[in-house]
Amino acid sequence: MTKIKNLIFDLDNTLYDFSKIWKISNKLVFEYLEYDKLTTYEEYFKLYKSVNNKLVKEVLKGNLKIIELRNKRLMLTLEQFGLNLTVEDCNFYYEKQFEYILESIAPDEEVNLKIRQLQEKYNMIVLTNGKSYEQRMKLKKLGLENIFKLYISGETHISKPKDKAFINVLESEGLLADETMMIGDSLHHDILPAKKLGLKTCLVEKKWHFDDELQAYSGYKVKNIKQFLDELETRVL
Repeated sequence: MTKIKNLIFDLDNTLYDFSKIWKISNKLVFEYLEYDKLTTYEEYFKLYKSVNNKLVKEVLKGNLKIIELRNKRLMLTLEQFGLNLTVEDCNFYYEKQFEYILESIAPDEEVNLKIRQLQEKYNMIVLTNGKSYEQRMKLKKLGLENIFKLYISGETHISKPKDKAFINVLESEGLLADETMMIGDSLHHDILPAKKLGLKTCLVEKKWHFDDELQAYSGYKVKNIKQFLDELETRVL
């Protein structure tokens, strides 16, 4: 069996529990903007999630760009409560939410120690969708800056699950697919496209904040990054 030499990690919901932090931050910004005068947070989020999931289907069909998703879901949701938001309003909402996200992110020293130790044995890479500043700041708050080679869609202009996002990493770093493992929480964005290209894969079985249930998966999976790190040296990958 070919030995794994390269580890490519997704960031959010893979290297840390992003969905838990996102839920906290989203409620805080809802209250900060006094939207709780319009409705309860529970009713707001129920609609927000429904709108998001409908728009995601449009993204998957190619009818909507992923970069347009955040603003459109917010605008459509708050229209139902009598508010017509501008792009500037949406930008403020997400900037404020990101402040709350950063305040909630903290290093996990046990995880960080194990990740630093892996630098001696593996090429360490992060492949993530998102804005450059946001993803880099998350890694800094996690205490994981300067450990990984970073491939962020906001910088490369190539988003997962496009094959090119993975091929770009392999070619840029001079990696062989069968010596490389992709570790991520999304079957659609991380696992299936990596498998198609011949990479080994590990699914971090974490429910996204807009998902109602986990998708069934029979391949190699773990509950969290700690389990993966513990198994890395003992499991035949």
